[in-house]
Amino acid sequence: MTSVELREKRAAIIKEARDKWTAAEAREGGPTAEDKQDFDAAMDGADGLLEQARRMERIEAAESDLDTPTPRTSEPLDVERRDRQTGELATKDAAHKKLLAWRHWMRTGEIRPELRTEYTRGAEFRDTVISTPAKGGFLITPVQISDDIVRIIMDMVFIRKLCAAAGQITTVTDAQKLGVRKMITDMSDANWTTEVQAVTEDTTMAFDRRDLEPQLCTKLAKASIRTLLLSNDAESIINAELGYKFGVTEEKAFLTGSGVGQPLGVYTASASGISTARDITAATTTTFTADNLIDMKYSLKQGYQQDPATAWVVSRTFVKLARKLKVASTTGGNDLEYIWQPGITGGAPDRILDIPYYMSEYAPATFTTGLYVAVLGCFRFYRIAQVAEMMIQRLVELYSGTNEIGFIARRWVDGAPILEEAFSRLRLA
Repeated sequence: MTSVELREKRAAIIKEARDKWTAAEAREGGPTAEDKQDFDAAMDGADGLLEQARRMERIEAAESDLDTPTPRTSEPLDVERRDRQTGELATKDAAHKKLLAWRHWMRTGEIRPELRTEYTRGAEFRDTVISTPAKGGFLITPVQISDDIVRIIMDMVFIRKLCAAAGQITTVTDAQKLGVRKMITDMSDANWTTEVQAVTEDTTMAFDRRDLEPQLCTKLAKASIRTLLLSNDAESIINAELGYKFGVTEEKAFLTGSGVGQPLGVYTASASGISTARDITAATTTTFTADNLIDMKYSLKQGYQQDPATAWVVSRTFVKLARKLKVASTTGGNDLEYIWQPGITGGAPDRILDIPYYMSEYAPATFTTGLYVAVLGCFRFYRIAQVAEMMIQRLVELYSGTNEIGFIARRWVDGAPILEEAFSRLRLA
């Protein structure tokens, strides 16, 4: 609304109030208390409109100075004068924007970009001390926040990546479960026969099916509306943290999950996954030897050993112990060599017995009687089924009563080892 419109509205209110007051005076008994109250309220409203009109007039006056076009002239172009006029207009425009930003801050408390550039200052010649609030410290913001966020390092989550690289993640689109077919018994060997002898029928080959049913995993995070309004990256940080935490939850389940309402882990002994038949027993109740790890490696068929998806999945404690173990040198003689080898070329992983290993913060790391401490397996045979990628839902209305916005993350996922002979597991005695 322009200043003229505000003044016209004010005049109409005043005229209406006067007319009512005149009519009240003309009535028998004169104006009542209610008439006086209505008149006062109307005039107070008119005063408020006057203040609005005056402020708008000042804004319009400043804007009119900026909008005044440079008069046309037929005189030769004076480059210096043109540049001077352009600079003056730019200065006026910047000053006007700062003025409007200042007024906006006075009304709302919001600091517009035009004021934020005022962080750069020249020398001050008055008695001000920034560190003393009463002597000038109140003139600047008390804390300048860096753009980055310092946090504890995020743990590595890699089993999903291993399975994805091997093409073993399936999105279930039109069924409740994913049925994974597998051959549990191979066909018997071919038979040598004479030219006219009857062909021997195979009766040993058998199939089975392992069903994976994606289970729901959820998490709710809330943030105040004020935080989201004042921070440019609050929402993205929440979303990224939700995604990471879902990865952590999945990693834990892929390693040690029970298989009941969650994935079945490779460290969990189960007839539905990796049974105790694939266990190698360590030398003692508290540690293991190089021979134990060699037994694990050669409990796998050569095809599994050479598969790119084959890896050790162990704790930091396990690696610390494994790095100290030695075996007889492959070059002969009485020399010993470590079973742990560092990656030589860039990007090459470190290895134990020539097989890459991955340290997980969620692999079992307690070394005591009867507990598992290492898994060696071909993760091509760990299958993951999911309904879709993780979904994040933004809840605007549900928490509006507490001035908050909710973020619900959901993912339906299941996983399990589908061929136990592709895995070997180390258990302490």
